[in-house]
Amino acid sequence: MKICIIHGSPRKGNTYKAAEIFKDEITKNGHAEFKEFFLPKDMPEFCCGCYNCFLKGEDKCPHAKYIKPIEDAIREADGLIFTSPSYVLSVSGEMKALLDHLAHIFIPHRPMEEMFSKIAVIISTTAGAGTGHSIKTIKRSLKYWGVKRIYSCGFSMYALNWEDMKKEKQNKFSKILQKKADKFYKSVKTRDKLSAPIFTRIVFCMMRGMMKNYEDGNRDKEYWKQKGWLDGKKPF
Repeated sequence: MKICIIHGSPRKGNTYKAAEIFKDEITKNGHAEFKEFFLPKDMPEFCCGCYNCFLKGEDKCPHAKYIKPIEDAIREADGLIFTSPSYVLSVSGEMKALLDHLAHIFIPHRPMEEMFSKIAVIISTTAGAGTGHSIKTIKRSLKYWGVKRIYSCGFSMYALNWEDMKKEKQNKFSKILQKKADKFYKSVKTRDKLSAPIFTRIVFCMMRGMMKNYEDGNRDKEYWKQKGWLDGKKPF
């Protein structure tokens, strides 16, 4: 099993600790290979809104040298883990910058066919509040990527460090992570038997109808045509 982990912060604090507990539980279930990226080190640029990914292809993105390794790892993985602390009641700027760069793989554009079989989990922690907003931002992108199942874990710790929490609370959060990890692992192993979400089906069908009316030569339309999606074939 291949797992791609994208950390929305370079700080190995509470969110990283939660992700490590999640990883440990996965390995208890079976063999897993982890490929990890840390933002902003592995993707230090903000999207500049040049539209190159839409109009000319993702390889023409001025930051392609950073995006391609991450995109390739996502494509090759069986499962995806996204982590982000809550900063100012929302997702980290580093994670948002990465999601901005991947707008071209939304279903309305050129979605990765492999994405429709992916299982993902989002892990977020905060000393106060805001994990719901952080998770929602990441989840919105994953839904439009076509991800098959998306799980989430959000923890309000009311402590700056994991070790500062009472032991009872540490154990409580650890048990939640363990249960979610077990569910994630089982979903990855049985993903071929899982049906596509209704949201994915609706958006895909809507876009197929719209795509047929695009002018020939449109990069998105040609992509869909090449995949056979305009002739009734589906990626799920």
